[in-house]
Amino acid sequence: QLGGAVVLVPLAVLVWLTVGRRRSLKASFAFLVLTVGGQFAIADLVKWVVDRTRPDFDRLTGFSGPSFPSGHATASACCLAAFALLIGVGRSPRVQAVLASVAVALAAGIACSRVFLGVHWLTDVIGGLVLGWTWFAICSIAFGGRLLDFARPAEVMEQTVRALLGP
Repeated sequence: QLGGAVVLVPLAVLVWLTVGRRRSLKASFAFLVLTVGGQFAIADLVKWVVDRTRPDFDRLTGFSGPSFPSGHATASACCLAAFALLIGVGRSPRVQAVLASVAVALAAGIACSRVFLGVHWLTDVIGGLVLGWTWFAICSIAFGGRLLDFARPAEVMEQTVRALLGP
């Protein structure tokens, strides 16, 4: 269940409360709601549109719904990357690299476990990882990465364009 909502949502709350002591609680909360909540919604929408059947062989665990993309792979890729970003803010590049590496390794491990359990095709988990990391990247860009200031990149780009083109 590590890649499921039962674990990731409480973990998101724990990360928010821990990180909120060092950063803006509102920005961290909005970022987590958008990344965590959004990836669940997007994965469900893609599942509904694609409606791919699951593998038809011995499964080692229960499952529900369509197969593509893997919800566990999507959720773990997106959420663990978001947690690593928030926890890594203000820390050394070495710590940030370790956090990112752990997030990627855990997400890949969770994705592999879904194939080993017989509930997903390999392409389901690859698609889930890509979808999760893509949604994380979109949310991170929207919030200015480590700045966690929504729309900040747009303001910086606007200032840069004004400086180049003049008044």
